[in-house]
Amino acid sequence: MTTRRALLTGATLALLVGCVGSPELPGSPGGGGDTCRTPGELVPFDTVGGGQLVYDTSGEPTTMRAEPDFLARLEGWADEWVGLSGLGAITSVTSFGAYVDRCGSYHQIGQAFDISSIAHEGGEVSLRYDRWSPGTDGRLRDYWRLAASLHLHFGYTLAYPYNATHHNHIHVDNMVSGDDLTRFNPRSGTQVQVVQHACRHVFGLDVEPTGDYDGQTRDAVRQVQSAAGLTSPLSDGEGWHGFLRAVARG
Repeated sequence: MTTRRALLTGATLALLVGCVGSPELPGSPGGGGDTCRTPGELVPFDTVGGGQLVYDTSGEPTTMRAEPDFLARLEGWADEWVGLSGLGAITSVTSFGAYVDRCGSYHQIGQAFDISSIAHEGGEVSLRYDRWSPGTDGRLRDYWRLAASLHLHFGYTLAYPYNATHHNHIHVDNMVSGDDLTRFNPRSGTQVQVVQHACRHVFGLDVEPTGDYDGQTRDAVRQVQSAAGLTSPLSDGEGWHGFLRAVARG
């Protein structure tokens, strides 16, 4: 994962939607943090999963643009999340942005999305860790349930442990996973993060979030798998997808 981290200058960073401070940002098409690429087709959207799209900074309904296949994957995620979450239909999705005409991020080609909260008929899940840190058990549980559902569909899902930039949103892009569901890589820091935090905050297991796929983490995963009736290891696609869906269900 560290190969995709690009350090941006403060001037560039100020131009990127949803990013504050001076942190590392996810990936750059073709290499370094100043890489630029012209996007292909971009389509407007003002809903996600049937819920109104809202711009976090203003709190107002908004229209954003994204690459069509990425938008289809976003809709596929939303549809599955509704079924897994048990919270009912989506009423709104709050975001810091999708396509942004600036170099150094996959937002530049419309294949990234920053989500800060999602409201359902049955409740709201806030990803604004900057506002509610360190968080109640319930907030952390819902946060990691939602994060797990995003990890299922997007190869790069960056949550609050990644760096301070992501304390106010979760970033997703599919530049690695493409149109497929993701696969588990034990060397992926962000995937190990979701495994450890899910075991700890969703299933109440005593797992220290070390960032390494270590023995304590494997033991916790086996407990979750046993309780969920999962027999395939995380290294197998079926096992990884089943684990993430079990987390999303809570």
